[in-house]
Amino acid sequence: MRPVVVQFLKYPDHLHWGFEALWLGEDEHGTWCYFPPGSRRWKGEVEWKPTVGDAVACAPHEGWWHLHYNGLASERETDLTHFVDITTQPRWVTPDRYEMVDLDLDVVVRLDGSVEIVDEDEFEEHQVTYGYTPDMVARAAAEARFVAIALEQHTEPFYEVAEAWLRRGRELSA
Repeated sequence: MRPVVVQFLKYPDHLHWGFEALWLGEDEHGTWCYFPPGSRRWKGEVEWKPTVGDAVACAPHEGWWHLHYNGLASERETDLTHFVDITTQPRWVTPDRYEMVDLDLDVVVRLDGSVEIVDEDEFEEHQVTYGYTPDMVARAAAEARFVAIALEQHTEPFYEVAEAWLRRGRELSA
């Protein structure tokens, strides 16, 4: 496992959330990275407290989303098993760093299994503040609906595939 930086931006290129992770590998769905407990994270230029629990992330080969999967039974800071950011297509800018623009909309799965699209108010506000293009707005809204349906229908890579990558991260970092 090699270290990688997962960097979210705000449109067009302002630093937002960033994380240190460990590259796990790739499959037909995308590139998978592991966040062990205590992973470094920051918001903009400001260091944030390290993560408590572990998680795995998927940067898809295709799609305007980024999965953050906490697992079904792990120590966590949240009541969410899945947090899927709606973003521009994640892209590798160096061999050890990938970036994407966070487009505010998120799709979450709670511990009880309920699926919800959140931050729609922030998405509407930032369309004006950041000047999202009409194509970006349409693509982000469509992608949020697509991801919500995929999560409701337990479509992969969001469940068994994500759980397998999380187990792999735990095994390799033990």
